[in-house]
Amino acid sequence: MRRTRTSILSLFVLTGMSLLLSSSPVQAEMKAAGKKSIGGSGEMIQMNLPAEQRELSGIRIHGSRYGTAKPPQERFLIYILNPDLSEVIATKMAPYALFERGAEQWVEIKFPKPVTLPADAWVIVDFRAGRTKGVYVSYDDSTEGSRSRIGLPGIEPKPTSFPGNWMIEPLISK
Repeated sequence: MRRTRTSILSLFVLTGMSLLLSSSPVQAEMKAAGKKSIGGSGEMIQMNLPAEQRELSGIRIHGSRYGTAKPPQERFLIYILNPDLSEVIATKMAPYALFERGAEQWVEIKFPKPVTLPADAWVIVDFRAGRTKGVYVSYDDSTEGSRSRIGLPGIEPKPTSFPGNWMIEPLISK
């Protein structure tokens, strides 16, 4: 797979399509304060991207899989919604096998085609977690948590129970 350079925005949201990641000052400061798995709902994060950087190539999530040693032969869902959460702009799927069991680490989820985002778009990751399968997604405590929620499309989002943001980042293609 050929890797190309891209710019990354550390707004704790999404990753990229055959991209080489680079650190930003915000990303370098971000450390996991904890982790959660959300059964029956999803991890939500809002992006505030400049107009020239709204081509989303995928997402990057800091987390780890739990459950059986062999990953489920299933895919999880990634929804991209407009700012008022009234419309799903895109739905993507990715295999559980991308996540390893054990210590949390950054995992790239690559989209076949970039998605053009509106300002302040939301990303929701739904692992369809349960007792025997899911992903622990890390969160930080170096931010106010103003961009993170818990929810799914069509359901009123709820606040998180921690003061930080989900460690989910956008990868933006040039």
